Amino acid sequence: MDIYDREHLKQFLVALFGQQAANWYPNEQLFNLTYELVEESGSCSEAIKYVPGPLGPARNAFKWMAREARSKFLKALSENKDHYTICIGAAAYRMVHRFHLAAQGV
Repeated sequence: MDIYDREHLKQFLVALFGQQAANWYPNEQLFNLTYELVEESGSCSEAIKYVPGPLGPARNAFKWMAREARSKFLKALSENKDHYTICIGAAAYRMVHRFHLAAQGV
Protein backbone atom coordinates (compact mmCIF):
# COMPACT_ATOMS: atom_id res chain seq x y z
CA MET A 1 0.00 0.00 0.00
CA ASP A 2 1.25 3.45 -0.80
CA ILE A 3 0.83 6.50 1.43
CA TYR A 4 -2.40 7.57 -0.29
CA ASP A 5 -3.98 4.14 0.11
CA ARG A 6 -3.04 4.17 3.78
CA GLU A 7 -4.58 7.61 4.25
CA HIS A 8 -7.84 6.61 2.54
CA LEU A 9 -8.03 3.46 4.64
CA LYS A 10 -7.37 5.44 7.83
CA GLN A 11 -10.08 7.99 6.95
CA PHE A 12 -12.61 5.20 6.42
CA LEU A 13 -11.65 3.48 9.68
CA VAL A 14 -11.83 6.72 11.69
CA ALA A 15 -15.28 7.43 10.23
CA LEU A 16 -16.36 3.93 11.24
CA PHE A 17 -14.62 3.34 14.58
CA GLY A 18 -14.01 6.90 15.78
CA GLN A 19 -10.81 8.57 16.92
CA GLN A 20 -9.34 5.34 18.30
CA ALA A 21 -8.66 4.33 14.69
CA ALA A 22 -6.58 7.47 14.14
CA ASN A 23 -3.80 5.74 16.08
CA TRP A 24 -3.93 2.56 13.99
CA TYR A 25 -1.26 2.04 11.36
CA PRO A 26 -3.03 1.01 8.14
CA ASN A 27 -1.48 -2.35 7.23
CA GLU A 28 -2.44 -5.23 4.96
CA GLN A 29 -4.35 -6.97 7.76
CA LEU A 30 -6.53 -3.90 8.29
CA PHE A 31 -7.10 -3.62 4.56
CA ASN A 32 -8.13 -7.28 4.34
CA LEU A 33 -10.52 -6.89 7.27
CA THR A 34 -11.99 -3.76 5.71
CA TYR A 35 -12.55 -5.63 2.47
CA GLU A 36 -14.24 -8.46 4.40
CA LEU A 37 -16.37 -5.91 6.28
CA VAL A 38 -17.63 -4.27 3.10
CA GLU A 39 -18.29 -7.64 1.50
CA GLU A 40 -20.22 -8.84 4.56
CA SER A 41 -22.33 -5.68 4.71
CA GLY A 42 -23.36 -6.12 1.08
CA SER A 43 -26.08 -8.68 1.80
CA CYS A 44 -27.55 -6.40 4.47
CA SER A 45 -27.47 -3.42 2.13
CA GLU A 46 -29.13 -5.51 -0.55
CA ALA A 47 -31.96 -6.47 1.84
CA ILE A 48 -32.53 -2.89 3.04
CA LYS A 49 -33.19 -1.80 -0.52
CA TYR A 50 -36.49 -3.69 -0.33
CA VAL A 51 -37.78 -2.12 2.91
CA PRO A 52 -40.83 -0.07 1.98
CA GLY A 53 -41.18 3.57 2.89
CA PRO A 54 -43.84 4.84 5.33
CA LEU A 55 -47.52 4.55 4.42
CA GLY A 56 -49.14 7.93 3.95
CA PRO A 57 -52.49 8.83 5.55
CA ALA A 58 -55.69 7.57 3.92
CA ARG A 59 -53.93 5.30 1.42
CA ASN A 60 -54.91 1.87 0.25
CA ALA A 61 -52.34 -0.38 1.94
CA PHE A 62 -52.39 -3.12 -0.71
CA LYS A 63 -51.93 -0.77 -3.65
CA TRP A 64 -49.27 1.13 -1.75
CA MET A 65 -47.38 -2.07 -0.85
CA ALA A 66 -47.44 -3.32 -4.44
CA ARG A 67 -46.20 0.01 -5.75
CA GLU A 68 -43.49 0.24 -3.05
CA ALA A 69 -42.27 -3.30 -3.74
CA ARG A 70 -42.10 -2.65 -7.47
CA SER A 71 -40.37 0.68 -6.92
CA LYS A 72 -37.81 -0.74 -4.46
CA PHE A 73 -37.03 -3.64 -6.77
CA LEU A 74 -36.46 -1.41 -9.79
CA LYS A 75 -34.38 1.01 -7.73
CA ALA A 76 -32.21 -1.88 -6.50
CA LEU A 77 -31.66 -3.01 -10.08
CA SER A 78 -30.51 0.43 -11.16
CA GLU A 79 -28.40 1.26 -8.08
CA ASN A 80 -26.68 -2.03 -7.35
CA LYS A 81 -23.64 -0.38 -5.74
CA ASP A 82 -24.70 1.08 -2.38
CA HIS A 83 -23.78 -0.03 1.10
CA TYR A 84 -26.01 1.36 3.80
CA THR A 85 -24.30 2.92 6.81
CA ILE A 86 -26.26 0.80 9.26
CA CYS A 87 -25.05 -2.36 7.54
CA ILE A 88 -21.41 -1.28 7.60
CA GLY A 89 -21.81 -0.28 11.25
CA ALA A 90 -23.36 -3.61 12.23
CA ALA A 91 -20.62 -5.56 10.50
CA ALA A 92 -17.98 -3.31 12.08
CA TYR A 93 -19.46 -3.92 15.53
CA ARG A 94 -19.16 -7.67 15.03
CA MET A 95 -15.57 -7.36 13.79
CA VAL A 96 -14.16 -4.59 16.04
CA HIS A 97 -11.99 -6.96 18.07
CA ARG A 98 -10.39 -8.32 14.92
CA PHE A 99 -9.65 -4.76 13.78
CA HIS A 100 -8.00 -3.98 17.13
CA LEU A 101 -5.77 -7.04 16.81
CA ALA A 102 -4.88 -6.27 13.19
CA ALA A 103 -3.98 -2.69 14.12
CA GLN A 104 -1.53 -4.11 16.68
CA GLY A 105 -0.05 -6.40 14.07
CA VAL A 106 -1.32 -9.54 15.81
